[in-house]
Amino acid sequence: MPDPNAATIAARPRRRWWPLIKWTLFALMLFFVGKRAVSLWQSSPEIKLHVNAWWLLPAAALYLVGWLPSAWFWRAMLRRLGQRPTGYETVRAYFVGHMGKYVPGKALVLVIRGGLLKQAGCNPVLGGLTAAYETLVSMSAGAAIAVALAPAVIPDGLWERLPAAVQFLRQQQTLVVILVVVLTLASTPFSAWLFSRIGQKAVPQSMDATTTQITAGLVVQGLMITSLGWALHALSLGCTLQALADEPIDLRQFPVWLASVALSTFAGFVILVAPGGLGVREWVLIETLKDQPGIGAEKAIVVAGLLRIVWFVAELLIAGVLYSIAPTTRQPADSR
Repeated sequence: MPDPNAATIAARPRRRWWPLIKWTLFALMLFFVGKRAVSLWQSSPEIKLHVNAWWLLPAAALYLVGWLPSAWFWRAMLRRLGQRPTGYETVRAYFVGHMGKYVPGKALVLVIRGGLLKQAGCNPVLGGLTAAYETLVSMSAGAAIAVALAPAVIPDGLWERLPAAVQFLRQQQTLVVILVVVLTLASTPFSAWLFSRIGQKAVPQSMDATTTQITAGLVVQGLMITSLGWALHALSLGCTLQALADEPIDLRQFPVWLASVALSTFAGFVILVAPGGLGVREWVLIETLKDQPGIGAEKAIVVAGLLRIVWFVAELLIAGVLYSIAPTTRQPADSR
């Protein structure tokens, strides 16, 4: 008969070495991103940069407001699964949970949000599950936006090295957008069914399963509302660019901001060893912005660094304020 402790004993070396491996990979990634930034900076023509800090205030505000659509969608799913957090309880758990993404693996986000919702009388398992669903839907919307707008941000030099069949897409930007929208919407029935099946296994048996369905319509609403959030994040990038500009920036570059923010944030999300996407997001932003008119490599590097600082400080402040203002404690729901 197999030893029941054998699996635990075998897993100990992995638990011991895995954190070291993660932090080593993260350090290597930062090294190569930093090396790339230094190389671009040294090879760029020297320009004088000054920062108008006042533009960083709307950049921070737009970033925070840009997460409210995602918080709304999270609450909508919770209510569909029989949970009743208030708007404040949801927003508080959402923003405080944001700080968990600065731990490699990012799973702490779900733990924090589920734990705070338990204090609000909700099922913590459903709180964590729906937080995961919200993140996947939001990031799916961001990835779809990035793909749809890719022809606007891919540099000419890269396009020329791609196969002719891919280069054709650059001349058919409308077709690319239509294909992305159709494929994204076509996937919603399956994702809604999957979310519902998993969620039903976590709700108390006393609840009627027919009232715990996450519908395709709700997922479509999530994709649409979180897309609004991405647009606000793009405007946050625009304000940061304006902070370095002597003249008003060209609003016709909004598609570039949107694609850059969506692609860089999505890339930072999928690289799990990067806390908060640190390094990955900056690298993608630099690469997508450096060849854009009126920006260049030096400004792209500074903007990527400024955006990281502005967004992190905004997250830290709002999380601290909301965490310190606790809602009235309610009786926890069945947490089975």
